[in-house]
Amino acid sequence: MKIKDNTQYILIKFLDYLKEGIIVVDSEKNIEFVNSYARKFFSCDEPEGKHFSEVVKNHYLYSIISYEDKRDKKVEMEIDEKKFLVNIYYIEDKKIIHLQDITPFEVYKQAKKDFVSNVSHELKTPISVLKSVMETLETETDPQITKKFIQMAQKRINQMDNLVQDLLILAKLESKEEKIQKSPVKLHSLVESIFEDLRHLTVEKSIKLNNLVPTDFNIIVDEQKFLIALKNLIENAIKYNKSYGIVKVYSHREGSNDTIVIEDSGIGIPKEAIPLIFERFYRVDKSRSRNIGGTGLGLSIVKHIIEAHKGKVWVESTYGVGSKFYIKLNREVT
Repeated sequence: MKIKDNTQYILIKFLDYLKEGIIVVDSEKNIEFVNSYARKFFSCDEPEGKHFSEVVKNHYLYSIISYEDKRDKKVEMEIDEKKFLVNIYYIEDKKIIHLQDITPFEVYKQAKKDFVSNVSHELKTPISVLKSVMETLETETDPQITKKFIQMAQKRINQMDNLVQDLLILAKLESKEEKIQKSPVKLHSLVESIFEDLRHLTVEKSIKLNNLVPTDFNIIVDEQKFLIALKNLIENAIKYNKSYGIVKVYSHREGSNDTIVIEDSGIGIPKEAIPLIFERFYRVDKSRSRNIGGTGLGLSIVKHIIEAHKGKVWVESTYGVGSKFYIKLNREVT
């Protein structure tokens, strides 16, 4: 496209900065203008002046540009595993093609669908059990059986309550409503308090808890929120451990970075599952997780809390041997 004046030059520069594709085609289907983003859809670096049939790489895009009628159009298409919304406008004898990458919106829409589906699925089982329990209690007269069914109902109510509480925490973290208010926290004392809260879980399998954090090791965190994340990781290390296993928590400092490690001698995580374990509702072993009361949201909550601290969390694991969860925090990041 020939630049006629300074205004047109500024407009072209603006279009080149867009993260959306702009293509201008004349009445003879010759390409007059392609912005920087849209050049990826052509087989050469300089498609201007060429007939679009010579240089368009994508067959679907070729068919869209070939439309002969003068009505504006809006279509969706896939290019290189991405989804695009393509708008076609007519200005005098020119055809303007606008390509907008809507992949993130599609991913978000799918995530919402999956989320509703997962929550519904998680609530369906305890609700079904509660309905059966109530129906049984209406006619049951034996006190021992009644007690057993009441305990069963209480377990399912607790399961639903845990799910709702985790959903509320996750919703606040994702919406950025919860502000991170950092202060120095003694990590050794924090780990000890979590150990005391969870010690009852260690009895059945005789699991040993070992706090190796130095007593003077301070971290800069939002204590309340960091406690939730650390407790989730330690609780998992206990629940998914073997009989006579061990859970160790230790830390080290390199420059401005503090690293905290939660290590267990448990069942470990299969290699293929490691990239997915921080996703909402993902479970390595669904039946085992439900039996021990997991909601499937704990590690997602951990990830959101650590990322809200501008930190990182990751795992190294050998299936059948154990896992190490790492938290890295930068003391200088506000």
